[in-house]
Amino acid sequence: METSKRTPITGKEGAEIDLSVAAEWTKNHRERNTYGSISQFFGNEILLRLLQQPGSMGIRIYYANSHKLNGWQKFIFSIANFLKKTVAGAAGEDHFILVGVNAQGLDQLPTDVKAAAQPQVITANTSTSGSSGTQNIVVEQAHPCPGSANCPQNVLTGSGS
Repeated sequence: METSKRTPITGKEGAEIDLSVAAEWTKNHRERNTYGSISQFFGNEILLRLLQQPGSMGIRIYYANSHKLNGWQKFIFSIANFLKKTVAGAAGEDHFILVGVNAQGLDQLPTDVKAAAQPQVITANTSTSGSSGTQNIVVEQAHPCPGSANCPQNVLTGSGS
């Protein structure tokens, strides 16, 4: 259920997530979306441009699909979603898992395998492949929309203008 009370955005939204939890959640997504994308990469220049806009407090990421469904396809998807949720019991929340990426295109994951194997324990470990003093972390969404306060109503959300 969506919270209707608007709360101030502080710029501190978001949380580190343990690598083992992130790995389980991304596996769950891949099993539900066998032929879909499993990740998206955004370069730091475009992210910094977003973050450096006057008044920017963070980044909101939307799920999107470039293919418009016709009426028949919408019907099939609604039946499929009903069957997945109600009959198969395959409900769950969608999440974005964010990680840093190095110049070689490799994910910058925590290197402490022992800590990463302990579910629900939030850790940030010192990187062995980055510059001195850097931390490799795995991050998850903080406030999903719909479902939390401050969800905008505009053309990207399907409401408002």
